[in-house]
Amino acid sequence: MKSLLLISTLASSLLLANNALADREHRHKHKHHDHHRHSYQVVEYTEYARVVSSRPIYRTVAVEVPMDSCRVETVAYSERQRGGDSFKGTVVGGLIGAAIGHEVGRNGHATAAGGLIGAAIGNDVAGGSRRVTRYEDREVCDTRYRTEYERQLVGYDVTYRYDDRIYHTETRHHPGARIVHVRGRH
Repeated sequence: MKSLLLISTLASSLLLANNALADREHRHKHKHHDHHRHSYQVVEYTEYARVVSSRPIYRTVAVEVPMDSCRVETVAYSERQRGGDSFKGTVVGGLIGAAIGHEVGRNGHATAAGGLIGAAIGNDVAGGSRRVTRYEDREVCDTRYRTEYERQLVGYDVTYRYDDRIYHTETRHHPGARIVHVRGRH
């Protein structure tokens, strides 16, 4: 009975090997027609592992701290100011213009023209605007930066156990009692 089982196992093995060899030869002969490629796809799945310890990681970082420095300063500014009495300016300008026109032209027309031109100029000077400089106290502030060094929490050094093996990793946040362990399989 043992020999019958042995013979049937050998016959099955030879048959499988023969089929595999024939398939390989068929593919080799028709290689230009064979567009099949064998690829392996990695499938990932998530499992959780028990956290053994987690230790905070601190780093010293430079921080620029703004500092305002304010003081009161007297500041000059200018503004336009309307002129004073334009009537007086018109009269005085007209008299001066008439006198100049009389001397230059020696007739009534020149005197009248000079008076009108002088009156217009006197009116503009007396009634026009002028720039006046004024002063006032204002608060003036400057911002400067001071470098300070502080210790900041940047993550955690985590030790965890998975499949009776110990692993180490760094995380940004505290992991809690368990952590995600990702492993690949074919």
